[in-house]
Amino acid sequence: MIIAFISAVLISFLVSTLSSTTVISSSLTNKIEDTRDDSTLVRLYRTNIIPEIKDYHDILSANVKKVNDHKLLLSIELAGDANRNEKYETVYIWVIYYRNSISGTDQYYSVIIPNFAIDSQFEAVGWNLAIFNNTENSYTLPLSKIPSMPKNKVEVFIDPNFVGNPSSFNYLVSTMIRVNNTFLDKPPDYLVDSAPDNDLFWLRWFA
Repeated sequence: MIIAFISAVLISFLVSTLSSTTVISSSLTNKIEDTRDDSTLVRLYRTNIIPEIKDYHDILSANVKKVNDHKLLLSIELAGDANRNEKYETVYIWVIYYRNSISGTDQYYSVIIPNFAIDSQFEAVGWNLAIFNNTENSYTLPLSKIPSMPKNKVEVFIDPNFVGNPSSFNYLVSTMIRVNNTFLDKPPDYLVDSAPDNDLFWLRWFA
């Protein structure tokens, strides 16, 4: 069910682009802010279906916290309630990256949080979570069903071991839409919002 953006080709772009710039520079204790009402459809894959942008596509901020049981809380604040997702798959994606302090190698993970609308034609329904190790090209957490989200938020608790248990990391987030339920082994069809805003990164990420 998970789309084909998880590949070594994408990692090479991340290394060459983000590691040499200051576009993304948020540690575990930092919050990324984003502008309200800046959502727009950026086509990633050829389709004739044009979805309507909803308030739950609009990212207002993203934050990472360590909680008392040593879990990581990944949280995206939205302009609307993502539990009201209609017709399509809306997916919230975290790209996490850092340099391993022991081996000196760069590590890259994708945290994928799709919500398949109840009235869609997708086989899966509701909220799911998967975590992919882009560096080793393998899942650390296969696609798993998770509960509904708090109002106007998408947040998940994860074991830090699923992302290599770093002391800190850099990250960026995005909202995307998949309108076609017949071709799942590909990227989503549209980028809708990202934080920090960087359409070029995501276009290249899925190229």
